[in-house]
Amino acid sequence: MEVVNMIWMDIFDEMRRMQREINRMFGNLLARPSFATPLAPAWGGWREPLMDLWEDEDNVTIRAEIPGVNKEDIKLNVTEDSLEVKVLRKRESKGETAGVQHLERSYEGFYRYVQLPCKVVPEKAEATYNNGILEVKIPKAEKEKKRGVEVKVQ
Repeated sequence: MEVVNMIWMDIFDEMRRMQREINRMFGNLLARPSFATPLAPAWGGWREPLMDLWEDEDNVTIRAEIPGVNKEDIKLNVTEDSLEVKVLRKRESKGETAGVQHLERSYEGFYRYVQLPCKVVPEKAEATYNNGILEVKIPKAEKEKKRGVEVKVQ
């Protein structure tokens, strides 16, 4: 099982490396200003934060890397089966960028939409943001009782 996880991660590491190379070669050609996609470059567009998602008996928990923002700028929208994270990044003033020779962290913000693995209770979601890590804990909805119907065989 451990070998499979290592191979799986290596595949995604290679895909991210290829994405960086394509971004370097084509610049903003693939950028989409309205939303993030795995192929859209970070420069001038939206970045998709890396996320971990897991569930236990009672909750679904999501942890996302969103460095360099204020918690007041993080907008979360939780529905019974999805989570949307959007952060509009504040631009530096001209005084802060005076004399800049190379700028790689120029992007509009972060955006990610995640389909949740089960139904949740959006009103009871809790979120914390500390050291660039956003953690959202959402209680699972109570499972509906399966109702069977007796069918007579003819």
